[in-house]
Amino acid sequence: MKLINSNIFENAIINCFGDSTTWGDNGLGTGGNQISWTTQIQKFLKFKTVRNYGLNGSRMAITADRDDSFIERYERMDNNADIITVLGGVNDFQHDVPLGNITSTDPYCFYGALNTIITGLLEKYPDKVIIFMTPMKNDFVHPVKKYPNSFTFNKAHLKQIDYVNAIKDVCDYYSIPVLDLYSESGISPFNENQAALYMPDKLHYSEAGYLRLAKKIAGYLSNIQL
Repeated sequence: MKLINSNIFENAIINCFGDSTTWGDNGLGTGGNQISWTTQIQKFLKFKTVRNYGLNGSRMAITADRDDSFIERYERMDNNADIITVLGGVNDFQHDVPLGNITSTDPYCFYGALNTIITGLLEKYPDKVIIFMTPMKNDFVHPVKKYPNSFTFNKAHLKQIDYVNAIKDVCDYYSIPVLDLYSESGISPFNENQAALYMPDKLHYSEAGYLRLAKKIAGYLSNIQL
């Protein structure tokens, strides 16, 4: 994939809000923004500024053991942005955040967190482009702890697809576009050849994996209207 010939992004600023797969974690302790899709996307779309607001382990919902949820962080993003991408939810799944229901505003459940984040972003950026991305599939191999993969139940008796569908549901309600990386990332942690190349711990991505994600995200963003 070559540089997309589009001048509309040359003066555009993008805020990339997310967790470790936005920050650029590779599961090996050598990752960071320098390998993340947020940096590599510039190979395909030339933005004026790309800001990385990824944070390892961050969840959409507020939880008792942390104080860095998406809810607690979105207001800290710079107000001056043309595009805001939001990628998260896998940590909520892996840490058993309850789902709630689509009308909930409870920040401790997933639906409530989504409603809170989206309404907050729409207040902060009412005339900007907001795009959500569903969390990619995982078969996380942790050195100590046991986590559910995409097709097994967590302790809340939910699968990752339940959180993915919640993102789609709430975004549909607010007419927020969604890039479905869960279904269409082009990378499978359940294929050993791809996992070896792209996903060292089957959750986080190598530099080559983030490059592949960057291509996918750039292709999607190239069709938006600023």
